Amino acid sequence: MLAASLTVVLAALAGSAGATVEMPPQVTVVGDSVLTAVQWNAEPLAVLQQGLDLQLDVGICRTLTGVSCPFDGGRVPTLLDMVDSLGSQLGPVVLIEVGYNDDHDTFAASVEQSISALLRAGVQEILWSNLHGFTQQWLDMNAVLAAAARRHPQLTVIDWNDYASNHWSWFQGDAIHLTHEGAMAMAGLFRRAIDGIVDPVVIEAATLPVAHVGREYAARFTARGGVGPYRWRITQGSLPKGLSLRPAGTIDGVPRRTGRINVVVSATDSTGLATACPATLKIASVD
Repeated sequence: MLAASLTVVLAALAGSAGATVEMPPQVTVVGDSVLTAVQWNAEPLAVLQQGLDLQLDVGICRTLTGVSCPFDGGRVPTLLDMVDSLGSQLGPVVLIEVGYNDDHDTFAASVEQSISALLRAGVQEILWSNLHGFTQQWLDMNAVLAAAARRHPQLTVIDWNDYASNHWSWFQGDAIHLTHEGAMAMAGLFRRAIDGIVDPVVIEAATLPVAHVGREYAARFTARGGVGPYRWRITQGSLPKGLSLRPAGTIDGVPRRTGRINVVVSATDSTGLATACPATLKIASVD
C-alpha cells in the first residue's frame, strides 16, 4: 500500500513548543439586559467563556453614550464610561451587545463616538452585534452599524438579526430578551465570531502526495486551531472516481485514471467556524 500523510497547518497564536506558557486570548464583552440570559445561565456562559480570558460586563438599561436609562434606582455606566475607566485594560478584542436603549436619531453619532473611543484605547478588533427586530427603527439602526463597518476595517458586525430570524422560541414576548434556548444560540454565535478573530482557522494552500493508478492511496488532512474535531468536505471541484474524502479528513481509495485534480477543501470545527483552501492531487501512471 502506498500511504502518505498531509498536514494542513493552521495559524497558531503562540510561539514554538517549549517556549513560555500560552495565555488565553483576552476578550472584553460589553452588554445590556439582553445578555443577562447568557450571564445568568451556566450553559451559555460556559460556551462564551471557555478557553478565554473573558471580561464580561452586563448592565441593564445600558446606552452607548450620554446617560444610561434608569433601572432599579440607578444607572449603569455607558459604553463610553467603561472605555474611559478601563482604557488599555479592555484588551485587543471587544464585543459589544448594546444599542436597544439608545435613541434612534442619535444612534449614528453614538456609534462613531464609541468606535473612536475604543480605537483610542488600543482596541484592535471590534465585534458588534446588531439588533433583533422588524420595525423600521431597528432596521435603520442595523443599517448604521453596517455602514460603520464599511468605514472602519477594525469593526465586524455580528448579524444576530438575520441569525435569529423566525426563531421565535429564542425570545421572550418583546422579541428582544432571550429564553434559555436563545441564550445558547447567542452565546454560540458570539463565540464563533470571537474565535474567528482570536483563533482563526487559516489553511495554507497545499499539494497532496502523488497517487498512482491502480494502487491504494491514503492521505490525511489534519488541523490545529479552533475547537476540534473538524469536519472536512470538498466545496469546489471533485475527486476522481475511486477516491473519496471522508468527513474526518482522510482521502482514500484506488484511482483509476491519470490526471491533475484541483479541488477546494474546507474544515469546519465543532463550533461551526470554517475555512477553505485549494489542494492539488496528481495521479500518475505506474512505472
